[in-house]
Amino acid sequence: MIKTAKYFLYGIKYVLKRAILKEKNPFIAGLVVGEICNLNCKHCNVSNISSKNDLKYNEIITGLKTLYKKGIRLLAITGGEPFLWRDGEYNIESIIKKAREMGFLIISLYTNGTISLNTSADDLFVSIDGLKDSGSKLRGDVYDSVIDNIKNSKHNNIIINSTINNKNKDEIELLCQYLSKINNIKGVFFYFHTPYYGIDELFIPFEERKQIILKLIELKKKYNILNSTAALWDVYYDRWERPSDLCLVYANNRLYKCCRSVGKDDVCKECGYLGYPEVINITKLKVSAILSALNYLPKKNR
Repeated sequence: MIKTAKYFLYGIKYVLKRAILKEKNPFIAGLVVGEICNLNCKHCNVSNISSKNDLKYNEIITGLKTLYKKGIRLLAITGGEPFLWRDGEYNIESIIKKAREMGFLIISLYTNGTISLNTSADDLFVSIDGLKDSGSKLRGDVYDSVIDNIKNSKHNNIIINSTINNKNKDEIELLCQYLSKINNIKGVFFYFHTPYYGIDELFIPFEERKQIILKLIELKKKYNILNSTAALWDVYYDRWERPSDLCLVYANNRLYKCCRSVGKDDVCKECGYLGYPEVINITKLKVSAILSALNYLPKKNR
């Protein structure tokens, strides 16, 4: 309860400073601990580029301090695959513990789900891109093990990240039906494939995305889709600002505004990272976005 109260207080202070004092401080940040991954997904050209891109523990602490000084209190830890990160005696839990000691209020961990899902992170986001056949074509033959890891996890805040692309766009409702039957899953958050490396076979053009967004808004009536209605409509009308000054990313010992592709106009134009319009709408006090954000409040894990 104390942590939840601090979370709300932080959010209220942030919104007031942004609305009244016109401060442009970031609201949330991603910490990329490294690029090493045990998968070679077709939509990802980042993982396993070089082991040299994995940060050392002291470098990560520097990153945490940098983000904290910027006012960040909501932290998303990503990779590569964060569960694989090691530096001597330190592992991903060492980072989470240190971040919590420093004063970060909500710590989220993003994983491909192939490793046992045991973590003290407040939120655990697991990537599942479609049903078994399409998901396996994208990520390899790991689908069943990911589902088993979810079912066997004792974490109380498992959320599915699902990226809609040209190969799985027709099975969104079937995926929602399937995931809704797994008790450990709190809900699913959808993204669109972003062409970070150029337009490819997975890319969905904007006009087609709009029809999918209408479908998602309709499906929210039946399934626990965590994208807010406010954010989905902003994406539908292409009226959300990007790059965003609400988000920072710390990676490779550098600090980036919005994402590591900032400055690439084509990437910004076709961005499918729907987490950003959510953050924008939270700071604008849109009701549906705030209600969606409540799903990320910390719970005590069993």
